[in-house]
Amino acid sequence: MKNKAVARRYAQALFEIAQEKEAIDLYEEELKFIIEEIKNSKNLELTWVNKEIVTDEKRNIFKEIFGDKVSEIILNTLFVLIDKHRELILEGILEVYQQYADESRNIQDAEVSSAVQLTDKDFNELTEKLSAMTGKNIRLTVKVDPSIIGGLVVRIGDKVIDGSVVKRLSVMKKRMKNAQFSRIGVRD
Repeated sequence: MKNKAVARRYAQALFEIAQEKEAIDLYEEELKFIIEEIKNSKNLELTWVNKEIVTDEKRNIFKEIFGDKVSEIILNTLFVLIDKHRELILEGILEVYQQYADESRNIQDAEVSSAVQLTDKDFNELTEKLSAMTGKNIRLTVKVDPSIIGGLVVRIGDKVIDGSVVKRLSVMKKRMKNAQFSRIGVRD
């Protein structure tokens, strides 16, 4: 929990700088690039998380690797993380930074669960409807879940719209059960 709050502060500061410099996309791509490079190299990953490497030495290693590949602000962000021994929050910073960036772009993530894969036409129509409903540009991901039998379950942030056949059957069953008990004067 503490690391998430710390990552949020770093991401917010970085995002504010990005807004001032009109470099929101650039910084996002550079953070992604660095994280990908670290993940793709076991040696680099071990160096990144190793707290026994002297700070100046670690700074020099990452300056040598990324100095001419990323902006000065992103390189300085790495240096601050190294200096403060907070290397482990780098991915958290990217995650929060992307949330801020998406908000500034008016993008909202949504997930739809469907019993079958959506056609391109259905995908596009659903995306348009959700965009109209929310007033945001929807970035839709689809998950196939045969257990819902049919229909859709849509999640947008904390909101869930359950139009699945399983849900409809559950509601119908409850109504039938309540109707049966009300006929004999018993309430469920």
